[in-house]
Amino acid sequence: MQNIEQEIYARNYGVITHEEQYKLKNAKVTVVGAGGVGGITLISLARMGFGNIQVIDMDTFDYSNINRQMLSSISRVGKSKAMCAKETIIDINPNINVTVRQEKLDESNADEIIAGSDVVIDATDNLVARVIIHRTAQKLKVPSVWIAVTPPFRGGVITFSENTPAYELVLRHPSLGRELTDEVKKEISAIKNGRALASVKHGAIKSWADEYLNNQAPWAVICPIANIVGICASFEAFKVILNRANLQPAYAPNLVKIDMANSNMVQVLTPDNGSWDNAEL
Repeated sequence: MQNIEQEIYARNYGVITHEEQYKLKNAKVTVVGAGGVGGITLISLARMGFGNIQVIDMDTFDYSNINRQMLSSISRVGKSKAMCAKETIIDINPNINVTVRQEKLDESNADEIIAGSDVVIDATDNLVARVIIHRTAQKLKVPSVWIAVTPPFRGGVITFSENTPAYELVLRHPSLGRELTDEVKKEISAIKNGRALASVKHGAIKSWADEYLNNQAPWAVICPIANIVGICASFEAFKVILNRANLQPAYAPNLVKIDMANSNMVQVLTPDNGSWDNAEL
């Protein structure tokens, strides 16, 4: 490692070994989405020492991102999220190899985007893209990390691999085993409506849920929740790469459940029947 990296990551040693730091330097992680969860995930990956980071995002920053997205600021409104992510990562460590793709991940490009990655982190809010990410990752035998951020103060993280049950099975998706037709895509997208309604019993404001269902309000997210979910997702990627016997990811169907309103704010839970009710995540 170059001298600058020895200084940047000097305080990692003692927590991880020099050999493990070298593993991170040589690892390639793909992060789909550079917004609320994706932004802090990317920052955390860079600060841990991941040496090859691919950022996928076609969006630009707007004012509504500033409440939670750590890559956003007034000066970045209107700018590419992916390019701003690269700028920030390079400012953390100029030796990191950052690849940017300002495009939407879909069935036509998913194989090309994910192939060659050591782990992929699904930080998009597009539920159809999520199905494609995890289907493709499992097919290519690339571990994939799923995230959720749900009102009022909840979230979740699950890691999938070639050896775990499928994403759509664990999360009870209506698309399991089906071609992604327009009708199936509508069924997938409707999952969030159920989550919005279920969130009210956990303390979300009912008038917001009603407005969301009527397309009159965006998904509600507050800064600490998006960021703790992103930190947990980055740590799952860290565990995948280190592959320590005593530091394994929360592989599916296990769930890293986050509820900042609960005295047990972060727990790893196993479902009774091997899957989770999407509305409760």
